[in-house]
Amino acid sequence: MNLPLSGEPGVECRNSVGNQALVFTFSSNVVSGSASVTGGTGSVFGNPIFSGNTMTVNLTGVTDVQKITVTLSDVTSSTSQVLPDTEVSANMLIGDINADKTVSAFDVTQTKHQVGMPVTSANFRDDIRPDRTINATDVQQARSRVGNSLP
Repeated sequence: MNLPLSGEPGVECRNSVGNQALVFTFSSNVVSGSASVTGGTGSVFGNPIFSGNTMTVNLTGVTDVQKITVTLSDVTSSTSQVLPDTEVSANMLIGDINADKTVSAFDVTQTKHQVGMPVTSANFRDDIRPDRTINATDVQQARSRVGNSLP
């Protein structure tokens, strides 16, 4: 899921049992920085991981049906440029495979149609319980959350 810096946050629809990894991509290589949860329920687990122009922030205790905000601080490029603190938000809504901020019968039906199909970049959101296979468990995850929505 893309997390835009402005406008409506993206929707993460997969159930990773409260654990999420947010990968931030920068225009230059980054070598250090920190992250904290400044809105919503969850916390940063461990230190950020830097690799080239990406910074991976692992989260734990992330709950469903919420907007979570992570603030990046003191992110420093390989040329010692320090970026300003930046807030990035993501909507968490397990089963919302079409990212319309509501889990509906459409999400269940769409997931049913993908059962047994290989997970690809076109249908990875249907793998609600991310185990690299779309199966009845994914359908059940969507079905059990019908009616959940975000404002």
